[in-house]
Amino acid sequence: MKTMIVTLFTFAIFASPSAEKIQSYKSVFFDLKSIDSQKVPDPISDNPINTELLIAKNSAGKIIGFIREVTTSTGCNSECLPVIFTLYYNSAKTLVKLKSTPGLTKKYHARFTDKDYQKLDLILALNPVVFKKVVHPTEMVDAISGATKKEFVNDVVKNAAYTSLRVNLYNQQTLDELKKLF
Repeated sequence: MKTMIVTLFTFAIFASPSAEKIQSYKSVFFDLKSIDSQKVPDPISDNPINTELLIAKNSAGKIIGFIREVTTSTGCNSECLPVIFTLYYNSAKTLVKLKSTPGLTKKYHARFTDKDYQKLDLILALNPVVFKKVVHPTEMVDAISGATKKEFVNDVVKNAAYTSLRVNLYNQQTLDELKKLF
């Protein structure tokens, strides 16, 4: 009977995220036992749907980290694929992992390579100053050729200027929201 109650309680805790997502969360937070949700603003997307920050807790109820699921566009308003990723932060509110189940893409829908993800990790760690002057993602590329402008080349994943900017914006916005918690 006790096992059944614990099992039902565990399912109730994880009623919101799918079993697949829970497994993904546990691949980063091994001792994950429960998840709380905190509403946060989404000032980045035209249609704000990324308004939830998940708080990961262990069996003692201690916060072990934070999770932000993001589904957005690149902001280019063209035929770009959606940008879908999950940001993971430790209890000290530091980014520890970015994962994308469908995988992030670049120009012409080419998939990110491992090297591209490493470059994106560096971008997120550095938060390039040059991004602060971008009002719209299309300012980062040449209007005729679509090539990344020289001033941004070193601060973006090659052929993924829009995605690099968008992911960085969400990371910075999430870090700002985390500073407000607790």
